[in-house]
Amino acid sequence: MKLLILCLLVLYNAALIRTLDTASVSLLDTPNILETDSFRAMRLGPAVSSRDWIDCEELATLMLGHEMDLSRLKRLPGISLRIGPANRGVLFRLADGYRTVLSDLKCFPVPELFDPSVPEITYEDSWKDERSYGGERNHEGCDVMGDNLPSGFYPVVSMTDGTVEKIGWLEKGGYRIGIRSPSGAYFYYAHLSRYAGGLCEGTDVHAGELLGFMGDSGYGPEHTTGKFPVHLHVGIYLKTAHCEELSVNPYWILRYLEKKRTRARYLPETVVLFRGF
Repeated sequence: MKLLILCLLVLYNAALIRTLDTASVSLLDTPNILETDSFRAMRLGPAVSSRDWIDCEELATLMLGHEMDLSRLKRLPGISLRIGPANRGVLFRLADGYRTVLSDLKCFPVPELFDPSVPEITYEDSWKDERSYGGERNHEGCDVMGDNLPSGFYPVVSMTDGTVEKIGWLEKGGYRIGIRSPSGAYFYYAHLSRYAGGLCEGTDVHAGELLGFMGDSGYGPEHTTGKFPVHLHVGIYLKTAHCEELSVNPYWILRYLEKKRTRARYLPETVVLFRGF
């Protein structure tokens, strides 16, 4: 009987295994998988975002087996995928892409509040939504909204260790700061009301370090404010073979970071941060 059960288990596991080839997933036809809309959408889904840690090679394998979209899965499937030799290069490039984006992440960009009377932040998947200021374009980020509290209230912290690569005014981004993380991704924080002290290009920062405060700056010459509600625009960019700044969707990445929030206590004219990692 034990032998029969063992044989049935072997047959069952064999039935779960699928071999992935170029005929089954059309996006493997391109060698530049990081530049496809499927990769850029970063549809990690709740089953992935709820994890404490992500294995990037496992994630790449699952994404290839599910047409780059895990957002409809309530839990990760128990299916093993054998990647044929012809597709291993694609798998490795994809895993490297996820590793560049995900491996340096340590905390959510807006700390959790000690004061329960203060409204929480909200955000939704607005990546590639239409925008019209400065011409028709797509939204390259995710907006974390401050629930109508005044500009300069919510602190903004770095999601990663890294180096300040850009800081200052942009017409569309207002007061913004861009951090290059050790693995190479560029994390962009825009529409700030003001910066934390001591930041300039070349400054090293640590995850959880104060960068500035959420605001409504932008959409005009320097010092322009009030053109839209107070919020933080989060953008994530990669360098690829053909693109200096390729945007990827931050939404599910922020969902993943929700359980990695620092805490803060708000005091007049200052904020006290408490790091929890």
